[in-house]
Amino acid sequence: MMRHIKFKLLQTLIIVSLAGCTHTQIQKDAFSYTTRQAQFEAIDNWEMDGRITVDTGERAFQGRFQWHQFEDVIELSIRGPFGANILQMTGSSEQLVVYAQGETWQLLDPEPELSAILGWWLPVKSLRTWLLGYPDPSFSAREEFGAGPALRTLEQRLWRLTYDSYQLFEDIMVPRRIDLSHNNLELRVIVDKWSPLS
Repeated sequence: MMRHIKFKLLQTLIIVSLAGCTHTQIQKDAFSYTTRQAQFEAIDNWEMDGRITVDTGERAFQGRFQWHQFEDVIELSIRGPFGANILQMTGSSEQLVVYAQGETWQLLDPEPELSAILGWWLPVKSLRTWLLGYPDPSFSAREEFGAGPALRTLEQRLWRLTYDSYQLFEDIMVPRRIDLSHNNLELRVIVDKWSPLS
């Protein structure tokens, strides 16, 4: 009986220890939330590399992405696990050239037209700010803050974003993992690198 109690206690301690190990601590910078936002807004050109998982409820895929921002122009490429090109797009949120499924499209109303091509909604108009950890200023938003201070959750444009963790690049906090959901559509973004471009 005593041996059984000791075993259960040891088992509980191991579980608690492992749970503690999986907790991701936030890496903090020296900025307030509004100052950090102003810092990002002052950087016109930047790049981000990372991983993305998409689950539409009917199909799922994962891959790597590269995002280059040049003032109002974006270059986004998403590649599959073996390096195969899934999606490339270049342009502004108002006009995009898209390469996907072996074809090229010129989109004059990018979000709905891109959704029709992909079969799921990629909110390209707002991703620029969401990826950096703050709302799209063009739309109303509901924000909840965590440590840092930084966004913990964001509800905007019928999407819910959860900022799981942050990391430091160039001495500024950048989201590390973002979970995005809209109805049955779920995206997970892991940021591996962010840096301003000269």
